[in-house]
Amino acid sequence: MRLLVLGGGVFLGAAVVDAAHAAGHAVTVFNRGRSRSRWPAEVEHLAGDRQHDLGRLQGRRFDAVVDTCGYLPGDVRLSAEALADAGQYLFVSSVSAYASLATPGEDERAPLASFDGVAPDDRSTANYGAQKAACEAALRRVWGERALVVRPGLIVGPGDPTGRFSHWPWRAAAGGTMLVPDAPSPLQMIDVRDLAAWMLRLLQDGTRGDFNATGPVDAPTTWPQVIDACIAAATQAGRAPATPQRVGEAFLRGEGVQAWSELPLWIPASDADSQGFLAVSVARARAAGLQTRPLRETAADILAEPLPAADDPRRHGKLTPQRERELLARWAQLTPPP
Repeated sequence: MRLLVLGGGVFLGAAVVDAAHAAGHAVTVFNRGRSRSRWPAEVEHLAGDRQHDLGRLQGRRFDAVVDTCGYLPGDVRLSAEALADAGQYLFVSSVSAYASLATPGEDERAPLASFDGVAPDDRSTANYGAQKAACEAALRRVWGERALVVRPGLIVGPGDPTGRFSHWPWRAAAGGTMLVPDAPSPLQMIDVRDLAAWMLRLLQDGTRGDFNATGPVDAPTTWPQVIDACIAAATQAGRAPATPQRVGEAFLRGEGVQAWSELPLWIPASDADSQGFLAVSVARARAAGLQTRPLRETAADILAEPLPAADDPRRHGKLTPQRERELLARWAQLTPPP
């Protein structure tokens, strides 16, 4: 394929570029050039901003476009119009685009978030889902039923700039006693490499429509399974792994532990509005060929990279060793051993 990637400098975009290049596709990347300056010799890089520089693509025809960085509906409209003669246009949206994520098992037919009253240029994280829904609408106004929309859940793996899932293999590799929420809520995540490879397959197959994309593809996983995978990866890496200590959700809430940020992936059972966030249906994606690798493999590849220092931005806002020790000590006082 002659493939155009809008973005392509970091994480998912970079994984798409790497997978497409490895598969022998002719790859052109269009971005501002801020996050990456070196590209494989066979990859064409065009520097530009879609708000002002789409004219640089005039006269070019691509078999497929992958839009990994569209967030403002006006930007997506501009690129959708400029590239209307491409063979396909895949927009990377998010499960956050749904109007409600309260119920596990929602599929692609669920209503999307309303973006009425949201300014078209609003970049605030508070309106992330609404803006993704607005971007989908902007694409469909140009591409109609030809549009291909992928709604990933939590994307994880080597190179993740957020460190959300990576926190757990890092913590397992650090040893000692590891605080783990005793949480019943399901968990879903997808390795960035699996997502990139599958999106390319969709394009090669000429697929259209909407798809949730997360994993595992057979069923959501659980906290014990996630922690076991991280401990196994730490052991494989030759480290003395941490010993998990499950801590009650009521205690964590009472201590003011911040769900999702301070304790990554944790969505308390009391958060009724978010119980479906990590439990969407991926039946349609599975039928379209989505495959996901074992979580242990993802964790092992994360640990194959250098462990981040304490001041690394990926550790910002997450549970510190001192805070963890203090919480474990207070929990031990409340729950003495039998």
